[in-house]
Amino acid sequence: MSDVVRWEKQDGVAHIILNSPPANAMSPQLMAQLDHAVGEVAGDRDCRAVVFRSEVKKVFMAGADLKYLLSLDEPGFREYIKSSQDTFNRIESLPKPTIAILSGHALGGGCEFSLCCDFRYMADSGALIGLPEVGLGLLPGAGGTQRLPRLIGRSKATELLLRGTTLKGPDALTIGLVDRVYPSESLLAESIRQAEELARGATEAIAQIKACLRASSQEALSAGLAQELDGIAYLFGRTEDSKEGLLAFNEKRPPAYKGR
Repeated sequence: MSDVVRWEKQDGVAHIILNSPPANAMSPQLMAQLDHAVGEVAGDRDCRAVVFRSEVKKVFMAGADLKYLLSLDEPGFREYIKSSQDTFNRIESLPKPTIAILSGHALGGGCEFSLCCDFRYMADSGALIGLPEVGLGLLPGAGGTQRLPRLIGRSKATELLLRGTTLKGPDALTIGLVDRVYPSESLLAESIRQAEELARGATEAIAQIKACLRASSQEALSAGLAQELDGIAYLFGRTEDSKEGLLAFNEKRPPAYKGR
C-alpha cells in the first residue's frame, strides 16, 4: 500500500503532506495515515509547529470519497464519519501551533480539516473553500456545523451552510474564514516562514493557551459532534434526497430533490 500522507521535519516545523490524486479524498487509507502522522508529530518534542499541505495540484482536500460512501450501509457510514471526527479532534488538540496551507480547493471535509487548525492561509486565486454538502442532500459531518459558526459567527455560517456557498480567498478573508491570503507563487514560502516564527516561540505556553481556548467550548463541541453524527447518518441511510444527491454528483447532473 503506497503512502498518501507523509511527514517530514524542517527547522522545528513538521510538514504533514497529502498526496492522493486527484482530490486527496477522505478515503480510509488517507485518514488512517493522517491520524498516524498526527500522533507521531504530537509526540515529537523537536516539532514545535505543524503545517498541513498538499502536493496535489489545485487541491488541498476536496472532501469525502463519494464512491466509497456509496459502498457503505448506514452502520458503516456512521463508523466512517465518527473516525473522521476523531482524527480532526486530534488535529485540533495538537499541543503546537498549526497552519493549513490552502494552495487549492478545501471543500467539504477539506474545509472541516482546515477549521481544526489554528490558522488558515490561502491562495489569492484559483482555490475555493466551503461546505457544499447540502447540495448532496447531506450535512457536514466532521465538525463543520460546530466549528464554522464558532469561527465566523452563526449568521455568516448559516448562509454558507444552507446555500452550500464556496468562496475564493479574498472573500473568505473578509468574513474571517481564513487568516491570510497570499499570491499562489508565494503562499508556501510565506506560510513556512510564519510556521518557523511560531516554532521559535514558547511551545509549552502555546500548548497551554490552546488548551484554555478549547476548554470553554469542549463540552458543547462534543454534544454538537454527536448531533452531527446522528444527523448525517440519518440523511445518508434514510432519505431519498441524499441518495439522489450522491448519484447525481457521480453522474455529473443536477440533482432532482423531492424533499424527503
